[in-house]
Amino acid sequence: MSAQPLAIKAVAYVVNKDKFVVFTYTNFFEAGVQLPVGTVEESKQTSRAIPQNKK
Repeated sequence: MSAQPLAIKAVAYVVNKDKFVVFTYTNFFEAGVQLPVGTVEESKQTSRAIPQNKK
């Protein structure tokens, strides 16, 4: 069995006032409530994987 390559993931906990920002799939209800998440590309630094809004 060959080893799987390591994938670095990023998860964003986005807060607006006192509430988490989440999303759901309207055509795939079984997926439930989701957080923004994705794979960090090799060329990116993990600290830059999730854009930051400083408003």
